[in-house]
Amino acid sequence: MNIWRGFLSCLIVLVLSGCTISIDEPDPQSDQVEEQTVSEQETTNDVEQMQEEGEPSKNAIKKFFEHFFDSSTEDSPSVDVEKTKQLQYLALGDSLTEGVGDEYSQDGYVGRLASTLQTWSSISEVEIDNRGKRGRRSDQLLKLIKKGHYDEELQQAQLISMTMGGNDVMKVVKQDLFNLKRDAFDAELLAYKERYSKIIDGIREKNSTVPLLLIGFYNPFSIVTREANEFDTIITEWNRIIEEIASEDSNACYVSVEDLFESNEELVYHTDFFHPNAKGYEMMAERIVASMELCGLEQKIKKEIGFEE
Repeated sequence: MNIWRGFLSCLIVLVLSGCTISIDEPDPQSDQVEEQTVSEQETTNDVEQMQEEGEPSKNAIKKFFEHFFDSSTEDSPSVDVEKTKQLQYLALGDSLTEGVGDEYSQDGYVGRLASTLQTWSSISEVEIDNRGKRGRRSDQLLKLIKKGHYDEELQQAQLISMTMGGNDVMKVVKQDLFNLKRDAFDAELLAYKERYSKIIDGIREKNSTVPLLLIGFYNPFSIVTREANEFDTIITEWNRIIEEIASEDSNACYVSVEDLFESNEELVYHTDFFHPNAKGYEMMAERIVASMELCGLEQKIKKEIGFEE
């Protein structure tokens, strides 16, 4: 407290030594209106006089503050804004990547993930290239990659996310809806694994280091019944393939979302009771960010964009 009093005393002396301030005693016999008028006139005169004669004092005060209170590097942010980098984010996949069911039209989990990434100290802006398409299967995406349809996008990407598999399962369901057999899913699973692996290989041919977010899918029929059924097991096995492929790539991260949509108690489904709604996509984005932390993907992304701490 004594330090602040000393500082203020020095500052007052500095001001008074360079400024001429006149103090006039009011006339005790004048009325209130006259007193106010005189006071205002005196104040105006004082200000004018200070402006004319107090310029050296202002400069002195300015120099004083510049000398003792100049911004230091300790007060600066820990990250230099000029060093932050733009992130090129490519999203591949099906309706989950497209954001079908998002009543707020915020690009599903993709837009929400991008918003979170933009809060990172290393990222100035996230440029989204969302190539998700409703109904897309792994054979269709593989064909596009083989044709070079995404060559430029893959080469420029600094982060890639992918949802793929739900429509492959649904293709089996539609083929024999009223006579579903486990063997049909098992046979398709083997083909799916081969296609999924080739998709990753195709990505790596164009971009060997880009961080990959390989996102699983869920059983949309789980809201029909709360009882565990064979279809739950099938979905789990298909997700396990994605997880296995992700584990073989040092720059890939598997994200499980199966448990987020086991029921609709949290109201996570769109009105079609198949796709997530805005809340469902928000939960997906939160799960993705948590998985990225576990996988150490932030450091990999910093390296990818060339951010130097």
